[in-house]
Amino acid sequence: MAQDPNSQSQYGQGYSGYTAPQTGNNQQYGYGQQSGSQVDDQASGYQEYSGSNQQSAYGQQQQQQQQYGTYQPPQSATRAREGGVHDATSTGLNARNEAVFSYVLGWFSGLIFFFIERKNRFVRFHAAQSFITFGILFIVDLVLRLLGGIPILGFLLSPILGLMNFILIALGILLWLFLMFQAYRGKNFRLPIVSNYADSLVNRFSPKRP
Repeated sequence: MAQDPNSQSQYGQGYSGYTAPQTGNNQQYGYGQQSGSQVDDQASGYQEYSGSNQQSAYGQQQQQQQQYGTYQPPQSATRAREGGVHDATSTGLNARNEAVFSYVLGWFSGLIFFFIERKNRFVRFHAAQSFITFGILFIVDLVLRLLGGIPILGFLLSPILGLMNFILIALGILLWLFLMFQAYRGKNFRLPIVSNYADSLVNRFSPKRP
């Protein structure tokens, strides 16, 4: 039986024109791209999540610091820190008034109230500070006057001694007014160096509590 050559040529063309789907490297390459993009997305998402957690933790820490920074101690703790300005006194007077009176006559009034007042530490501290501060100023002024009374040395150093005495008296008056004002306000104002010796006197001569 004879075959039609045209039919064979058509069949050959149709067979040669068939292209099988490519299931090799292209699909694997596409799968690799897809999986790589998914990993990148997951990594970026994890970084964003961790960054958001860090920011939220940092925000909570700042809020806690602000809360601690605005914390105000109770009045009882403030009063105790001020040295007993609101506590009772041995004479029955107000602690502020006693502290002011301890400066009125300089070292002499400070010495009196230091031994009269036995309860209130606020008053005792100001009395000791008055006794030490104005006691030192009194001694320095006395030395300058004695030097000025020497016949020859006093004559030669009279301008310098007079100027030093004037500065000492002016500073003493300003300090005297300032300390009385701080005591009247109820402030436990501490002078440099002198306040440490005042604390030592108060601790040494205060009655020991059982």
